Amino acid sequence: MPIPTTSSRAPSFKSVAIGAAVALLSGIAINSIAAAAPGAYDKQFLSKAADAGSTEIAASKVAQSKSSNAEVKKFADAMVTDHTKVADELKQLASSKHIEVSDQPGKKHQAQIDKLSRLEGKQFDAEYAASIGVAAHKDAVKLFTDASQKASDPDIKAFAAKTLPALQHHLEMANTLQAALPK
Repeated sequence: MPIPTTSSRAPSFKSVAIGAAVALLSGIAINSIAAAAPGAYDKQFLSKAADAGSTEIAASKVAQSKSSNAEVKKFADAMVTDHTKVADELKQLASSKHIEVSDQPGKKHQAQIDKLSRLEGKQFDAEYAASIGVAAHKDAVKLFTDASQKASDPDIKAFAAKTLPALQHHLEMANTLQAALPK
């Protein structure tokens, strides 16, 4: 009479259940990680926003030292203060999402700052107000408006929405400054 034995090849119910649970939890963990990782649009927004902010800061520091117009200096002071605060928040947000952003203007914007720094007097003030004040803020308002609607990461979307009113206010300030400058 043969002695009954359990075959090591046939999985027990317990091992099948454990394997299924591990597979299910692994799938949930992978999906959670994938859902938490910002998409390409979000990464591009953070990069463009960092570039725009660092350009504002660098150009406004040039204006602080080059301009002799009190209103231009006042605007530049506000831009350095406000954009530095936003840049710090952006860096912290990007870091929390494991995204690296630069704190220096990109090549295109650095060339714009270099060109601006070669100007003097009324010509400097007019160009700063037009390119950094008005044009850069129009671009920033569009960038942040789009991100407040299109970003897939809720933290990035909220950051864009929270920052947008200040950028809109900066654009109003820049338009007022530009209109007040001597022609």
